[in-house]
Amino acid sequence: MDKLLEENQEERLSTLNTECKQLRERGILPLSPLPRIPEWLASRIYVADRYAFMYCEVPKTGCTNWKRTFLALMGNIKSSKVMTQNQVHSFNYTKLSSFDISGQRSRLDNYSMVMFVREPMERLVSAYRDKFLHSKHYKVRTKAGTAYGRCERRASCLTQKVYGRAIISHYRKNPSRVSLTGGHDVTFPEMVRFILDPERPLVQDVHWLPAHHLCQPCLLRYDYLGKVETLGRDAADLLARVRAPESVFYSSPKDKRSSAALTGYYLAQLSSKVRQQLYTFYYGDYKLFGYPLPSDMKI
Repeated sequence: MDKLLEENQEERLSTLNTECKQLRERGILPLSPLPRIPEWLASRIYVADRYAFMYCEVPKTGCTNWKRTFLALMGNIKSSKVMTQNQVHSFNYTKLSSFDISGQRSRLDNYSMVMFVREPMERLVSAYRDKFLHSKHYKVRTKAGTAYGRCERRASCLTQKVYGRAIISHYRKNPSRVSLTGGHDVTFPEMVRFILDPERPLVQDVHWLPAHHLCQPCLLRYDYLGKVETLGRDAADLLARVRAPESVFYSSPKDKRSSAALTGYYLAQLSSKVRQQLYTFYYGDYKLFGYPLPSDMKI
């Protein structure tokens, strides 16, 4: 095993455990493990019995390709490149929620737990671009034959239909009929306003909820913490640790991840006050996963 990779993991897990310990000492977290894993959390954890490890899904951290890799590991497909994105997300995976309490506890006590994270603002921008920019395929014809085109990917269509419409109708003055029908042209400030609104019209979406909310790393024991910033290296290291066959490998996404400059472009659309509120919303991810706090963040 690469010594540097091992040291990186030790440092990441040490930071995570130290921050979690402080939260327990301050009474923010319970001192003892959860007696039962909530259904919503158990349904986010994918189980690979053959390799004795489990993966908690955090959207916008390469999870689509991780699912492809998972299927290849379990022998469901020969290659991790075979399935389309829609097929990958609709497959019937084995999850922790499939087991009774004793089955869940046995796996939590004996299997390796894995999650991948990402710099919070980059993950947020990636979610916005994926759901409201890259999937924009709306067309409008004349009244004689009015028709609305459909976005390309099923998940993005649903986000636009459910969240896009609600965001536009709730926060935009005098929205057009096309925008209200499609929900496809949400602006970044509008999406952030929705995220920060304590009286928002809908619950938060998993694509931009903080990673620590989704996988609860202070309440469950994680043995491996990967990062998108070192995704290729971490993925190869993880697969080697679980002794995956050489035929199984993680296929890096074709699209380049959102750069710091691109993320800065979107954050610049927000007022200083709103940026501070946004940083606070994701503060837990910064601290638990060892990401440097934004340079303009006011502590």
